[in-house]
Amino acid sequence: MQQIVHTIIEEARRYKAKEVSKVILQIGELTFLGEEQLKFAFDILKEDTIMENAELVIEKIKAEVKCECGYQGGIEYGLKEEFHLMFPILKCPRCGKEVEIVRGRECLIKSVEMEIEENVAVEG
Repeated sequence: MQQIVHTIIEEARRYKAKEVSKVILQIGELTFLGEEQLKFAFDILKEDTIMENAELVIEKIKAEVKCECGYQGGIEYGLKEEFHLMFPILKCPRCGKEVEIVRGRECLIKSVEMEIEENVAVEG
C-alpha cells in the first residue's frame, strides 16, 4: 500500500492537483491481500498528504485459471501452510492437474479522482 500511495501522490503532483478525492484499486483474490488491512494502511499513509480526504474503493477480481484439458474458469482452492506462510493449492476442477492462472493476481490502480486547477498545462 505504501508504494500505491506514493505513486498516486507523485501523479497528483505531476498534474498539480489540489486534492485526491477517490482511489479505486482492483485486487485479485489470489493476492490474499486483506481488504480491511489495505484500508487501514491507506488511512494511515494518506494522513497529512494531498490524499487526506480520499476514499478508497476496492474491487475484487475473481480468480480464473486454465488447464491443458481445456478447462477455463473459476476455481476453488485449498491452502497449504509451509514455514508459517499460506500457499494456495490450485488444481483443475475437471481433471485435477495443475493449472495456469489467467486472472486473480492483480493489484492495480484502476482510477484516481483528483481536483486539478484550471488552465494548468500537464506534460506527459
